[in-house]
Order: sequence, then C-alpha cells, then structure tokens
Amino acid sequence: MREYYLAYEERYKKVHSEGFTWFSDIPTPELLEWVEFNNIPMDDEICEVGCGEGRDALYLSSEGYKVTAVDASESAILKCKELSKKKGVVVNWKVADALFLNKMIKKQYKWVYSIATLHMLVEDNDRNKFLDSLFNILQPKGKLLLVSMGDGESEKRSDTSTAFELQERSNNVEGKKIMVAGTSYRGVNWEYHKHELERAGFQIEKAINTENHEYGNCMTVYLSRD
Repeated sequence: MREYYLAYEERYKKVHSEGFTWFSDIPTPELLEWVEFNNIPMDDEICEVGCGEGRDALYLSSEGYKVTAVDASESAILKCKELSKKKGVVVNWKVADALFLNKMIKKQYKWVYSIATLHMLVEDNDRNKFLDSLFNILQPKGKLLLVSMGDGESEKRSDTSTAFELQERSNNVEGKKIMVAGTSYRGVNWEYHKHELERAGFQIEKAINTENHEYGNCMTVYLSRD
C-alpha cells in the first residue's frame, strides 16, 4: 500500500483540477504570534515543513522574510509556485517527504515551523520519524513552532487503510462539497504529546491549547533544541 500520509497528494490533485484551493489564504494566527513573540529578524531564514498550498509561506515572504517551504505533495508545490508568481513573491519551494527531510534539505535553520502535519501521522513510528526529521534540520539553539489538531484530551486515530478512499468533504474556502481522499488523522493527549517531543530531544518552552479558523482546536507548542 502506498504510504497513507501521502493521500493529501490525491486530495490536492482532485481539488486543483476542479479549479479551486482546499484552504484559505488567511495566515495561521499561531504562526503570527510565534513570529512576534520571538521577534524574528527579517535577515533570518524561516523553514516551513508541510506547507500545503503555501498560505503561511506566501504571507511571510510578502512581509519580507526569506522562506524555504516544503511539502510531500507535488501538486501542492505546483500550486504554491503558481500562487507565488501571481502574488509576485519569492519562496524557495521544495518537494520533500517530511519523514526524510535530510534527503532534500542539506542545511539547518534557526527558525522552523510545522502546522497541521503531525496529526496526519497515525503510526508511532511515523510520528517519531517526523519529529526526528524536524529536530535534525533545526540548528542548535534554534526554535520550532509545532501546531497540531486536537484538544489535548480526547484520543482518536483513523484507519490508515482507508486514507485514499474517496469521501464527500467540504473545502474551507467556498464550502463546496467534493469527493476527495479521506486522508488520515490522529489526536493524542498532552501527556503523550509531550513525551514524544522530549523523546526526539526537544525542549518544551510553551504548550497551550489554541483555536483557529482552519483547524478548530489545536495543540500549539513552542520548542527549542539545545
């Protein structure tokens, strides 16, 4: 079976063939707060892992930041390139499997963020690979923002064997219903989440529940690497 977490490639292909995007172009508020909290200098490069259709990377670039943004979906990156050209901004777009970032990313960054990617990974082994991958591209003393869907209390996991099966879903922009790949989801509690983050070597600076327009309840964590 194809890797279940790559089902988003099928979803993006379907949505983009219909002539619209899956997500809005409104930047993630948790990201804006993290950037402001750390007072990130314009001269510093920021790396996004799991950029999707690029709304956050596009926003940061429009504000003057140098951004590298990666996603496992080739269709998503093609859409990102189209949108960045239309908006007249420059982002270093890359196709890369987030579980094996070292295959495409040969440097470390002081600032890294990943929004709504970890919760797509259901199996413990895949989650650990992802977190290790993030740790390895973060510079010593670097900072990472990690935002995942969930309330930190309820636990849930989808059946990975059905990730590519078509389901009727509504996109977050027009609310249009369309048959797309169901993809995958895992919600964990705070105890488990903190344990997996510490296992990967991260220092937890802040861990809070937040809510945003795209994903609803989220677990938001500010992390660093010694």
